[in-house]
Amino acid sequence: MFEVKKALPVWGATMKNKWNQFAGFYTKLEKPGEVTFRITARSYYRLYVDGNMLASGPARTAEHYCRVDEIRTELKGQADIAVEVVALSKPEKYCNDCTMEDGLFLCEILDADGEVLAATGGEEWKYRELLYRRSLVETMSHSRGILEYYDLTPMSFDWMRGKSEWEPWALVEEKIGWLPRNAKYPTYRPLDMQTMTGIYDEVVDKEAFENPPLSLAKLFNPTYFSVIPEENYFVDQIRAEKSVPFSGKMKRLSPTEYEITPGAQPTGCVWEREFSDVGFIDFTISVEKECTLDVLNTDHRGLYGAIRGNSYCSRYHLAPGSYHLTTFEQKLTRYVKFVLRTEGKVTVTRPRLLEDTYPDGRENFFSCSDGELNRIYEAARRTLRLCTLDIYMDCPQRERGGWLCDSQFNGPASWLMFGDLTVEHDFLENFLLTDPDEKWKSFFPEVYPGVHKSPEEVGITNWSFWLVTELYDYYQRSGDREFIDKYACRIERFIEGMLTLRGESGLLENLPNAFVDWSISNKEFNLQPINVPNNCLAVCLLERAAEMYRKSEWAKTAQEMRTVIEGLTGSGALFGADGDAAVLENGRLHRTGVKTEAGMALELWSGFHLENKVYIQQFVNALGPCPEYRPNPNVGRTNMFIGMMIRFEVLARLGRSEQLIRELKDVYLQELRDGSGTLFENVHALSGCHAFNGEAGALIVNQVLGLGQPLQLTKTVTICPHPARLRWAVGTAETEDGTIFMDWSSEPDEHRLVIRLQLPKGWKYEFQRPFELEGWEIKIEVSSLAA
Repeated sequence: MFEVKKALPVWGATMKNKWNQFAGFYTKLEKPGEVTFRITARSYYRLYVDGNMLASGPARTAEHYCRVDEIRTELKGQADIAVEVVALSKPEKYCNDCTMEDGLFLCEILDADGEVLAATGGEEWKYRELLYRRSLVETMSHSRGILEYYDLTPMSFDWMRGKSEWEPWALVEEKIGWLPRNAKYPTYRPLDMQTMTGIYDEVVDKEAFENPPLSLAKLFNPTYFSVIPEENYFVDQIRAEKSVPFSGKMKRLSPTEYEITPGAQPTGCVWEREFSDVGFIDFTISVEKECTLDVLNTDHRGLYGAIRGNSYCSRYHLAPGSYHLTTFEQKLTRYVKFVLRTEGKVTVTRPRLLEDTYPDGRENFFSCSDGELNRIYEAARRTLRLCTLDIYMDCPQRERGGWLCDSQFNGPASWLMFGDLTVEHDFLENFLLTDPDEKWKSFFPEVYPGVHKSPEEVGITNWSFWLVTELYDYYQRSGDREFIDKYACRIERFIEGMLTLRGESGLLENLPNAFVDWSISNKEFNLQPINVPNNCLAVCLLERAAEMYRKSEWAKTAQEMRTVIEGLTGSGALFGADGDAAVLENGRLHRTGVKTEAGMALELWSGFHLENKVYIQQFVNALGPCPEYRPNPNVGRTNMFIGMMIRFEVLARLGRSEQLIRELKDVYLQELRDGSGTLFENVHALSGCHAFNGEAGALIVNQVLGLGQPLQLTKTVTICPHPARLRWAVGTAETEDGTIFMDWSSEPDEHRLVIRLQLPKGWKYEFQRPFELEGWEIKIEVSSLAA
């Protein structure tokens, strides 16, 4: 646990708003020098020093816990310290990115000697409820908090300088576990919106269509949407507008400042960047008359190039005056659009993003003589970076929640591309801290930190299977036995609960809320009563858990289930009636349903059919996005999430690197034509940024360069290059003992390969000669980086 010296958790004692409370805390420091803020909150805080944003947080964690951020800075003299805190909540208690627990704020400020200068719970901290942000507003998506909607005057932020009538706060009596933040902190590096690409009038579009994310939000949160006042709805208004030629005037005052005189209609101004990034939109604006400003962001243009309104916007009602504004929410942004609704002149600066993503220092690296592979690698890296902060997030805006299954692929990608295990450690710990007595059969939540109306609800049940497989991989990557042992009892409770689902067949039966892939594999006739691919995954997790925790009874159960699966009628046949489901009829267990590519991939990934050469040949050559042979029409095709990524990993394990690279190019080069520089959730998605695609970059390093995952448990790394027709490749991987450097040069016509490898002290490599290099002359030059 994290040790807090003096601070106590506090919250407002007389809140006017019941839902989505917004609070301000203030103290003044008189002593210059280096200080450290130990700070946390629910749900989120924003820390300011002398009116300038210093940090945003906290690192998220499990219910009944808080991670404490530690922020260091240098104060030049007296300093005004202000913190905005939002406590998000809805009647449905449905959210994917925070736990929606009651609000609290804790902070203590220490000088360089460790003396506490100010601590919450003491008289030095002042408090007031901030009513300039509306609390009952539409949500960003079905699983996120509310949109930002502000009513501001130039004096609204005076409280940050101590100019305010203060209100009473109270101590929070709840027992809370304080935890450290291990994940790295973002830099808030300013990223300019590089170009103003248009200025328009905005008019009503009679052909506007409904916004799908908002429709889904209403479906998931009907009670909450029923209490939103009519005047607080505005998404439909901006969705119903389109851009037409500008009728006003614009004068450029400087390279980054514009004076705008609106015409007869609201004015729309569009800025864009080369690629998508994630951060807080930051800008200054002066308005001559009362103005309503809508700040819209998106990572893509519409089908015909339009930047339309969406549910990721922020609205500001501004009284005449000047403002420096920074959105409270992080935005996935390639395009920013301001819509100005005013009759007076407006002076506005070009907006910028304050970057709020994983601080990728590019300690790890990959490049090769194939420019297309380099583009895919960089896109995978960017995608993972934008989805990584304190946890691995499904996507950086629509959900921002951490999903199991996705993280199975985020973990190795983060280790190989960032050289980082801290995010994965905290991510896994958040799930492992959940109370087994509160969850259905002691399973884990599907997404966390998040919340459902019923604490018992876990969502997609087989997502818990992936937690165990990832935990095993994390142990190999980290060698952190202490962490593994700390949560042994929690894993044991889950496995006990899972095995209560074994039926007369000997397999898991009637697994509720199961998932395989966004495809026909998720149809009920493939999932019930027995889903064979998920049973294969259950065998895999039992085998890994048995090895990790030295539990012979789990290994015995895994073998029993493996024997049943391998003995299924039709099992191992190519396609025929060899469907994803199974049923027990008249004492005979046989497969049913439809065979799917995603199901086959998951069975192979879990260690089944590996000796069946015909099965593997059909999987490799007659399936996938660009099959060599005509696909069998009786096999249901897979989608990107998650079957395609599982397929990519299977191809890598089978050593089918040329097929893997061909498929990576077929899928991802098409996505990169979109221009966002990120990779999407589904094959036919228009745009997006989804973290699991980061594994594509790791697979390129593994298969092309041939640099495997560094395993700190054994201090070994596997070397297995697949040069194909490439001339060279180079890359690095970080370990706790130092950097691994590797490069090779190839002469394919001469069948000659020279590998240069530098290892940290105490590390060793294992060389595996791939089939296509049989008969090649291979020279390996190895040196140690011992200090």
